[in-house]
Amino acid sequence: MLEKFSNEDQRNLWEAQHEARRTESREIEGAPNFFAKRCVELLPRDALVVEIGSANGRDSRFFAREKNCKVIAIDFSLSALKQLHEASGRDNTVGKVFPVVADARMLPLGEPENADAFYSRSALHISDEELDRFIEECLQLLKDGGYIMIEGKTDEDSKVTVSKEISPNLYEDGASHLRRSWNEAIIRNLIERHGLHLIEINKTTEVWNEVEEKFINFIAQKLNNHESAT
Repeated sequence: MLEKFSNEDQRNLWEAQHEARRTESREIEGAPNFFAKRCVELLPRDALVVEIGSANGRDSRFFAREKNCKVIAIDFSLSALKQLHEASGRDNTVGKVFPVVADARMLPLGEPENADAFYSRSALHISDEELDRFIEECLQLLKDGGYIMIEGKTDEDSKVTVSKEISPNLYEDGASHLRRSWNEAIIRNLIERHGLHLIEINKTTEVWNEVEEKFINFIAQKLNNHESAT
């Protein structure tokens, strides 16, 4: 079933969406998400952060402004990254936020144990198998004590409930747009499987175009090499 939904098709869908939302994106470009505000509290100053699915980079640029972070902002939409670059020029984060065209299935990063955090909000629309590979790659690239910070839609969100499950925890909305759903059991299983230390799990809501969207997020930490998961 997943073979029907190519990476290129998904890229084209997101390109069109980011172009259509250009005006809305400009209006909120300086306002970070609630989850980003929580995550920045844990980031060390001057941290190296990798954001997956950065869109216009409102969270990436927030990390740069608040903690002087160097942020690698990854998105597979060129339109989104152009908007990020324009916004960086307006808030003077050009030298701190670096847009990269790529996706979670193949991170263009090579130096091990160098990143302080991987951050992704409502962007990891990938299969269970791809998610496991993504987490393992993050662990290779994270410093000991580094963070994995992820937020996604819950299985109670309206966009998920009206969609069709085509693979475990991966849904298609009838227009070929894929979305991954999350719940606490999925998160705890993921944490245990990869030997991470769970810091917290939280649920949040956000109103977008007069529709309440439901999210769940978690923050987990890479254990030091001599430690074991508990």
